[in-house]
Amino acid sequence: MTTQEKLLTALDDKYKAYSFYAVASENYGIPFSHLLEAEANHISALSWHLQKLGWVIPTNPHQEMILPESLVEVLQMAIANERASVALYNMLIEGEQNPLVLDTFYRLQAASFNDHIPTLLKSLEQGTNPNFLTQLNQGKALLEETGEMVAKLQNGELTQGQLESFLNKLNYSPIGGMILRALGATILNDFLNQNKE
Repeated sequence: MTTQEKLLTALDDKYKAYSFYAVASENYGIPFSHLLEAEANHISALSWHLQKLGWVIPTNPHQEMILPESLVEVLQMAIANERASVALYNMLIEGEQNPLVLDTFYRLQAASFNDHIPTLLKSLEQGTNPNFLTQLNQGKALLEETGEMVAKLQNGELTQGQLESFLNKLNYSPIGGMILRALGATILNDFLNQNKE
């Protein structure tokens, strides 16, 4: 393979990863949003080499990406993709004569091996922990209920009993303190706005 072919192969691999993490980030947030940023940097590094060598930089052909339906399956697929990327760089590194390109290939391979895979494995471990999933689902339900409480508060429809019941739930939630602070800020803001009028 020529240096150009290797760079284009690496860029295509990074385009796939970027599109994968873009959809995963939209659906699940962290850690995929961090990996999305890393892939954007990797694309920039490879594009820089192509530009410096006077070659055309292709656009991302992998815009449409369909992911599995569960978080665990998405994490498993991401880990498999990152491992395939490490193997790909073994092939690209072999026989490469351009020291700058070679250095970039080593750095991108190291990012997958040392950062991306461990991050995904840790997330998979947390994602298969039933307690983690239960807490995540409880947190989502509390956030939805918080939205309802704020809307009632703003419309003047929140009763003292409803507020007390809601606040009691927050005492047992891992994100209760955060919600309580946000709710307190909303109440204070409403109070200050009423006093201005």
